[in-house]
Amino acid sequence: MRSIVALVVTGIIAGSAVADSPGVALRVESLTVPPATGPTINVQVKNLGEEPYEGSLSLKGPKGWTISPDSRQVALKPNETRRVPFTIEKGSNVDDNSYPIEVTATASEEKIVLKQNVPAASAPYFKPTIDGLADEWKDSLPVAFTSGGKRSVISTYWNRRAFSILVAVEEDKLLPYKKGGPFDAVQLAISSQDAAEKGEDDEARRFEFLFVSTDKASADKGTEGMCFKLAEPDTKLTETAQSRELEPLEYEKAKVMVTRRGGTTYYECSIPFSLMRADIRPSEGRELFLAVLIHDADGTGIRDRGEAVGLWPEQRNRAAWSDFVGAKWGEKPPFDNKLYWGLCSSKH
Repeated sequence: MRSIVALVVTGIIAGSAVADSPGVALRVESLTVPPATGPTINVQVKNLGEEPYEGSLSLKGPKGWTISPDSRQVALKPNETRRVPFTIEKGSNVDDNSYPIEVTATASEEKIVLKQNVPAASAPYFKPTIDGLADEWKDSLPVAFTSGGKRSVISTYWNRRAFSILVAVEEDKLLPYKKGGPFDAVQLAISSQDAAEKGEDDEARRFEFLFVSTDKASADKGTEGMCFKLAEPDTKLTETAQSRELEPLEYEKAKVMVTRRGGTTYYECSIPFSLMRADIRPSEGRELFLAVLIHDADGTGIRDRGEAVGLWPEQRNRAAWSDFVGAKWGEKPPFDNKLYWGLCSSKH
């Protein structure tokens, strides 16, 4: 094993900490249930060096929390990544759904510290009315992130029949859908945790949707939007990589309403589980993958929650997202869509 030199790297960001010299990269995953119910916190640890890494990992939560064990030993092969679990034995919920977590990786004289705020990324059980209004979403778990100086908030619910999502996008103005673009939109990828094992290498292995406004949404009642189904698990990657026309992909079984209030656009949508049930069974405690891209065509451009949670540079994955006519992609490809989410009974 390589010799270790003294090094302290502290990351105080909404993502990951990466050392400037060989060591480990750290990232705390979002919780998949509210902390008061005692969930597991998982830490992603990657060996950045070409030699084996041996050290210990410790975790510190908000004041008053008890996390077990005190530390875990970690042994990593060169360039190996491992998911290390810790248990919240005592925790409490907060209204803003943002929890400061501190991770310390220690190996001999080397210490790497990450301070990261993580949310409980989970959908409580409830059936909202899809009407473009946000008043029924007060019992959801809002997951907020900022990109280009603009705030976005993702809220989700589930019931036996449908998965519902509300995405609040702070933006200067709304560009409604028009054929050929440009237009604003929300792109959603959702998949089961075993999608990689169930599909072929040339398949999308995800459900993917695009939500748009069909007209300039009003502040009182909003307008009916449109949903396009961009991919199913067996859709070929050669197909998702094409810049396809959206009209043939319209998915009328999903209900979409879009409302504009002040400087924020609200996309509210309900997707029937009948489409996804064979891959994602709706039940309390279910963990899945859910990722969101926000297309602010005349403003910030692409807002990628994968970047906001600190996915590592090598986790950029153009094949993780479908192309379409009217999309304005940035210079760098978007991040992967495998972000942990959960289904829970309530936020309490």
